[in-house]
Amino acid sequence: MRFSKNRRTTIIQLVLITLLVAIGIGILIKPAQGQSDLQEFVDSIESVEQVKEDLRQTLKFRDECGVGSCWNTTSTGICETVAALDVQINGQIIGGMSSAGSDGNIPISSSDLELMKLIFSQCKPTNYQYWNWPMMLHVLYVPSDEVDQQVRQGLGLSPRKTRP
Repeated sequence: MRFSKNRRTTIIQLVLITLLVAIGIGILIKPAQGQSDLQEFVDSIESVEQVKEDLRQTLKFRDECGVGSCWNTTSTGICETVAALDVQINGQIIGGMSSAGSDGNIPISSSDLELMKLIFSQCKPTNYQYWNWPMMLHVLYVPSDEVDQQVRQGLGLSPRKTRP
Protein backbone atom coordinates (compact mmCIF):
# COMPACT_ATOMS: atom_id res chain seq x y z
CA MET A 1 0.00 0.00 0.00
CA ARG A 2 1.62 3.24 -1.13
CA PHE A 3 0.46 6.63 0.04
CA SER A 4 1.11 9.88 -1.70
CA LYS A 5 3.43 12.36 -0.04
CA ASN A 6 0.47 14.56 0.99
CA ARG A 7 -1.37 11.56 2.41
CA ARG A 8 1.70 10.51 4.46
CA THR A 9 2.04 14.05 5.81
CA THR A 10 -1.62 14.04 6.83
CA ILE A 11 -1.26 10.68 8.59
CA ILE A 12 1.85 11.87 10.44
CA GLN A 13 0.04 15.04 11.49
CA LEU A 14 -2.93 13.02 12.79
CA VAL A 15 -0.63 10.72 14.75
CA LEU A 16 1.20 13.71 16.28
CA ILE A 17 -2.07 15.43 17.19
CA THR A 18 -3.34 12.22 18.79
CA LEU A 19 -0.13 11.89 20.82
CA LEU A 20 -0.29 15.51 21.94
CA VAL A 21 -3.92 15.13 23.02
CA ALA A 22 -3.09 11.92 24.93
CA ILE A 23 -0.14 13.60 26.67
CA GLY A 24 -2.28 16.65 27.49
CA ILE A 25 -4.99 14.50 29.02
CA GLY A 26 -2.35 12.65 31.06
CA ILE A 27 -0.97 15.94 32.36
CA LEU A 28 -4.45 17.12 33.35
CA ILE A 29 -5.32 13.86 35.10
CA LYS A 30 -2.14 13.70 37.25
CA PRO A 31 -2.90 16.87 39.27
CA ALA A 32 -6.41 15.57 39.93
CA GLN A 33 -4.94 12.33 41.27
CA GLY A 34 -2.48 14.34 43.36
CA GLN A 35 -5.33 16.39 44.79
CA SER A 36 -7.13 13.20 45.75
CA ASP A 37 -4.00 11.86 47.48
CA LEU A 38 -3.51 15.18 49.25
CA GLN A 39 -7.11 15.20 50.49
CA GLU A 40 -6.68 11.64 51.78
CA PHE A 41 -3.49 12.69 53.59
CA VAL A 42 -5.23 15.66 55.21
CA ASP A 43 -8.26 13.56 56.14
CA SER A 44 -6.01 10.90 57.71
CA ILE A 45 -5.00 13.36 60.43
CA GLU A 46 -7.20 12.70 63.43
CA SER A 47 -5.28 14.33 66.27
CA VAL A 48 -2.41 16.63 67.13
CA GLU A 49 -0.76 13.76 69.02
CA GLN A 50 -0.80 11.70 65.80
CA VAL A 51 1.00 14.55 64.01
CA LYS A 52 3.50 14.92 66.84
CA GLU A 53 4.28 11.20 66.70
CA ASP A 54 4.72 11.39 62.92
CA LEU A 55 7.08 14.33 63.39
CA ARG A 56 9.05 12.47 66.07
CA GLN A 57 9.49 9.45 63.83
CA THR A 58 10.40 11.59 60.82
CA LEU A 59 12.99 13.58 62.77
CA LYS A 60 14.56 10.38 64.13
CA PHE A 61 14.68 8.90 60.65
CA ARG A 62 16.06 12.16 59.20
CA ASP A 63 18.89 12.08 61.75
CA GLU A 64 20.02 8.77 60.25
CA CYS A 65 19.88 9.88 56.61
CA GLY A 66 23.05 9.23 54.69
CA VAL A 67 22.02 10.55 51.28
CA GLY A 68 20.48 13.75 49.98
CA SER A 69 17.30 12.13 48.71
CA CYS A 70 16.50 10.82 52.22
CA TRP A 71 17.18 14.17 53.86
CA ASN A 72 15.23 15.99 51.15
CA THR A 73 12.19 13.73 51.41
CA THR A 74 12.02 13.80 55.20
CA SER A 75 12.59 17.57 55.33
CA THR A 76 9.73 18.08 52.89
CA GLY A 77 7.56 15.60 54.79
CA ILE A 78 7.88 17.59 58.01
CA CYS A 79 6.54 20.71 56.29
CA GLU A 80 3.77 18.76 54.53
CA THR A 81 2.63 17.18 57.79
CA VAL A 82 2.37 20.51 59.62
CA ALA A 83 0.60 22.09 56.64
CA ALA A 84 -1.90 19.21 56.55
CA LEU A 85 -2.57 19.69 60.26
CA ASP A 86 -3.11 23.37 59.55
CA VAL A 87 -5.99 22.47 57.24
CA GLN A 88 -7.51 20.31 59.98
CA ILE A 89 -7.38 23.15 62.52
CA ASN A 90 -8.77 25.81 60.17
CA GLY A 91 -5.55 27.64 59.36
CA GLN A 92 -4.39 28.46 62.87
CA ILE A 93 -0.74 27.62 62.08
CA ILE A 94 -0.11 29.20 58.70
CA GLY A 95 -3.29 31.19 58.21
CA GLY A 96 -5.34 31.41 55.08
CA MET A 97 -5.81 27.65 54.77
CA SER A 98 -9.31 26.28 54.52
CA SER A 99 -10.66 22.95 55.58
CA ALA A 100 -12.46 22.40 52.27
CA GLY A 101 -13.41 18.74 52.12
CA SER A 102 -12.19 18.14 55.67
CA ASP A 103 -13.91 18.49 59.00
CA GLY A 104 -11.30 20.96 60.19
CA ASN A 105 -12.27 20.64 63.82
CA ILE A 106 -9.33 18.98 65.56
CA PRO A 107 -8.62 20.63 68.92
CA ILE A 108 -5.12 21.96 69.57
CA SER A 109 -3.64 23.34 72.79
CA SER A 110 -1.96 26.73 72.78
CA SER A 111 1.44 25.12 73.51
CA ASP A 112 1.07 22.65 70.62
CA LEU A 113 -0.09 25.48 68.35
CA GLU A 114 3.03 27.49 69.21
CA LEU A 115 5.20 24.42 68.60
CA MET A 116 3.62 23.83 65.16
CA LYS A 117 4.04 27.50 64.26
CA LEU A 118 7.69 27.27 65.29
CA ILE A 119 8.22 24.16 63.16
CA PHE A 120 6.52 25.68 60.13
CA SER A 121 8.50 28.90 60.50
CA GLN A 122 11.57 26.80 59.65
CA CYS A 123 10.06 25.52 56.38
CA LYS A 124 11.91 27.43 53.70
CA PRO A 125 11.31 27.59 49.96
CA THR A 126 14.36 26.49 48.04
CA ASN A 127 15.49 26.15 44.48
CA TYR A 128 17.24 22.91 45.39
CA GLN A 129 14.94 20.27 43.99
CA TYR A 130 16.07 16.71 44.24
CA TRP A 131 13.55 15.73 41.58
CA ASN A 132 14.00 18.93 39.50
CA TRP A 133 10.37 19.77 38.85
CA PRO A 134 10.51 23.56 38.37
CA MET A 135 6.72 23.94 38.45
CA MET A 136 6.58 22.64 42.02
CA LEU A 137 7.14 24.86 45.02
CA HIS A 138 9.72 23.02 47.02
CA VAL A 139 9.81 23.62 50.76
CA LEU A 140 12.28 22.10 53.20
CA TYR A 141 12.41 22.05 56.99
CA VAL A 142 15.76 23.70 57.70
CA PRO A 143 15.83 24.77 61.35
CA SER A 144 18.51 26.80 63.03
CA ASP A 145 20.33 24.85 65.75
CA GLU A 146 18.50 26.82 68.43
CA VAL A 147 15.06 26.16 66.95
CA ASP A 148 15.94 22.51 66.33
CA GLN A 149 16.63 22.11 70.06
CA GLN A 150 13.34 23.84 70.97
CA VAL A 151 11.36 21.65 68.56
CA ARG A 152 12.97 18.46 69.79
CA GLN A 153 12.31 19.45 73.38
CA GLY A 154 8.69 20.29 72.52
CA LEU A 155 8.27 16.86 70.91
CA GLY A 156 10.00 15.10 73.81
CA LEU A 157 13.04 14.07 71.76
CA SER A 158 16.68 14.02 72.76
CA PRO A 159 18.95 16.64 71.25
CA ARG A 160 20.23 15.83 67.76
CA LYS A 161 23.41 13.83 67.76
CA THR A 162 26.29 15.46 65.97
CA ARG A 163 28.22 13.24 63.61
CA PRO A 164 31.93 12.75 64.28
